[in-house]
Amino acid sequence: MIKFFAALLFCVCTSVSAWAGNMETVTLFDKQSHPDTSILMGADAEQKAKYFPDGKMEGNVLAFLVKIKGREILFDTGLPDGRIAAELKKNGRTAGDVKTILLTHLHRDHYGGLVDASGKAAFPNAAVYVSRAERAYWVDEKKDVNVIHALAQYAGRVHEFNPGDKVMPGVKALDTSGHTPGHVSFLLKNGRETLLILGDLIHFPRIQLPLPEVAVRYDVDPDKAVQARKRIFDYACENKIPVAGMHIPFPGTLKLKKTGTGYESY
Repeated sequence: MIKFFAALLFCVCTSVSAWAGNMETVTLFDKQSHPDTSILMGADAEQKAKYFPDGKMEGNVLAFLVKIKGREILFDTGLPDGRIAAELKKNGRTAGDVKTILLTHLHRDHYGGLVDASGKAAFPNAAVYVSRAERAYWVDEKKDVNVIHALAQYAGRVHEFNPGDKVMPGVKALDTSGHTPGHVSFLLKNGRETLLILGDLIHFPRIQLPLPEVAVRYDVDPDKAVQARKRIFDYACENKIPVAGMHIPFPGTLKLKKTGTGYESY
């Protein structure tokens, strides 16, 4: 059973969600924005108006600190503004306490927090794990200077993995490519306890749960992103696995059930 202990102050949030056992997660709040519906793909004007009458959507950036099998793992690092490090401090940790970082993909709001204001490693003692295909896309193909710089601050401590790999004890990488070519989600298992860390498998639940075919403008391959969302959501529903997403409204966790051609939370 999931229990949420949430604090909210001027939209700066920290939440601890504890599973009865040896797995717990802390939701780390980075930023909230209100993009307009023009970034949605595959939704017509009537559908957009139905779910967002004022034309504005809620966009969150979250990260998750999960303790599983005695190890604390930071999933994504938020934007390069240092807020995730500050959120850790609120929860009795320092950036130096973080030893393991698993990245869902290499968009700025997921890897940007790897560096501090001086451009150096924000987590000086951490090893960073990223999928091989994702690193190849942004570093070798796109030659993204910001990604290259951020990863360079962890020279000798950046490790690659492939979908299907057991990245850490109790943590398996799942292929959810589409949003980016090497995007992964993580399936966490500790005994009977399970959790799916989605990454950017979903951005705006209000419309993408009932209409999972709706993509966003920054999906590299929108069709593949939609297929991945449906496949993983079906899996979560069938196996009654709670999900955590970096853009789901705070505290970023949902329990899903299938309804018609879409999904809803409960």
